[in-house]
Amino acid sequence: MAFLGKIQFRSSKKSQSIIYYGLVVSLILSVLSIFKPTVIKFLDNKVYDTLLRPTCNGENSGIPIIVDIDEKSLKTYGQWPWPRYRIAFLIEKLIQLKASSIGLDIMFPETDRTSIKVIKNELLRDFNINVQTGGMPQESIDNDKILADSLSKGPAVLGYQFLFDEEVNSDQCLLHPLNLILLRGLKSLKNQDIFLKASGVSCNLPVLSEAVTDSGFFNISPDSDGVLRKVPMIIEYEDKFYPSLSLSTLMQALNIKQAILKTDFAGIESLLLDKTIIPLSSKGNMLIRFRGKAKSFKYFSAADILSDRIPASQIQGKIVFIGTSAAGLKEFRSTPVDPVFPGVEVHATIVDNFIKSDFISRPKWIPGFEFILVLASGLLPALLLSRAGARWSLILFIFCAMGIWQISQVGLESKGFFISPILPLIALGSNFSILTLLKFWREERRVKERSLQLALAQEAIIESMASLTETRDPETGGHIKRTQNYIKALAESLKSQPKFRSILNDEIIELLYKSAPLHDIGKVGVPDEILLKPGKLTDEEFDEMKKHTVYGRDAIVATEKKLGNGSFLYFAIEIVYTHHERWDGSGYPMAIKEEEIPLSGRLMALADTYDALITKRVYKPPFSHEKAIEIIIEGKGTHFDPDIVDAFLKIEEKFRQIAIEYADSEEERLALTSYDISIKKKYNLGLSN
Repeated sequence: MAFLGKIQFRSSKKSQSIIYYGLVVSLILSVLSIFKPTVIKFLDNKVYDTLLRPTCNGENSGIPIIVDIDEKSLKTYGQWPWPRYRIAFLIEKLIQLKASSIGLDIMFPETDRTSIKVIKNELLRDFNINVQTGGMPQESIDNDKILADSLSKGPAVLGYQFLFDEEVNSDQCLLHPLNLILLRGLKSLKNQDIFLKASGVSCNLPVLSEAVTDSGFFNISPDSDGVLRKVPMIIEYEDKFYPSLSLSTLMQALNIKQAILKTDFAGIESLLLDKTIIPLSSKGNMLIRFRGKAKSFKYFSAADILSDRIPASQIQGKIVFIGTSAAGLKEFRSTPVDPVFPGVEVHATIVDNFIKSDFISRPKWIPGFEFILVLASGLLPALLLSRAGARWSLILFIFCAMGIWQISQVGLESKGFFISPILPLIALGSNFSILTLLKFWREERRVKERSLQLALAQEAIIESMASLTETRDPETGGHIKRTQNYIKALAESLKSQPKFRSILNDEIIELLYKSAPLHDIGKVGVPDEILLKPGKLTDEEFDEMKKHTVYGRDAIVATEKKLGNGSFLYFAIEIVYTHHERWDGSGYPMAIKEEEIPLSGRLMALADTYDALITKRVYKPPFSHEKAIEIIIEGKGTHFDPDIVDAFLKIEEKFRQIAIEYADSEEERLALTSYDISIKKKYNLGLSN
């Protein structure tokens, strides 16, 4: 019981350490969810795009429409830029068709050079030609004045561009600040520096800006990967706040004169227009819920408007944006839904988000929720791996990963909340991988420990079985140790030969080494009067002695059946049963020959014979090392495998050293240390020093 309790304690301790490692990894990733390094932001954006696309089904309110200066318009009325009077005609047509507001995604920063007034002055300056315009109405010779008059007649909203990298003298710029009410003081808002701050502005001609009551910037800033996902709704410039073109056009259409900005300690929270709350992120940006690919809104060619081919019902009450999709004018953006998306349609999409109130937002609680989700996603694998097995851990891991993704998907589709699944999935996957490796590493250590214990047990079993032989045949003494080392030395010598390279490796050699002591275990079945007989055996007695190979094989086979096929006793069976077979087929018990004899048996045949020659027996004195070599050479090709004899001759001195080290008596040691030079010379063997 105490032993079982110790095992349970160790198991509990390992489970706790897995949970501890999981907690550490989870905390690290949870911190990343707060600071969001660049790579995480990049992955967040890509996942956001993936989750957003299924929600972009092309449906819109039908209120924002686009009047497009397209290829057809350029073909009909000439290249861009058009004379300002033509833009004026287009605006007046839209006013007549009762558009609720008209946002111009076009800027007019310079005087129209196609005006008759400008052409007259340039001809006079450059060619001293005075063109008479006395008969012409004065209002028709200045295109900018014509456009200004048209702008003043209706709900037009001009666009302009804020600059951030350079300062431009903007004394002549007339901009229209946003009438903004702050739920917290202006000083508090400034201290937080939560808006984008422009350093300059590129604006319209004063005569045009004076003609309208509203204007807005059309700055659109993509993310670092070049994809447009959000736009600023308000920008600060010279201590005043200015609306975007889409926001200003919307306020014009709805006759909203002021907006309310709600802030908190963390910055901007939302913008309130009438009764609609527009959620804003950092720096006053709004995430855009795109409706689909390009042309998700109704497009009307400017040429058709100018030619009176569009019925009033198509325009009346609509919020119109004038822009261009003509090729070469570079008015396209890359978005999550379309890599080539007209810039003018971005404004229409923002207005449509307001009308349908289906904004995408990241409320202030989401970072905290993501932190908890990351922590939970990290701890969950730790708990699973400390309690459950591999199959259930994998099933639950997949289930949890799908659950995290589902939370993000449902949050965006149903609630308009973007909850990033990236770090929770990374936490889940990282912890699962790291802790699985940790668990695998521990199991590997445990397997190694068990393998070592098993190897020791194998050696103990073999030595115990071999010791049975010694109890029956006391004359063997160090025979077991010597033959064991002979086998190993021979096998290592053979391993260098191409013929045996694929057969003998370190693992096989080790098994041969461990199995060799069992080669005579069958002698325990031979009667004492035969096994211990001091004289020569009769033919009948020798036949009985031969049976020790069968007895040994049967004993080990019986043991192997309990251990299963492929056990460590496989080579022991071969050695026991075949080490008395001869190369020429004259051996026993099966009288097989040449390579029919297993390699293990052929190795043991030479090792066993050499040891029998150099040790004392009741029927003979110990032979010298050189005499043993001579006898083995004579048996090459008859008794022994020729390749094994050659391998033996290369390392014969090593055999001598093994025999000396494990010699049973001083007599045997002296026989081994005396050199027979004549035999050395006869067989051209190197003389030992």
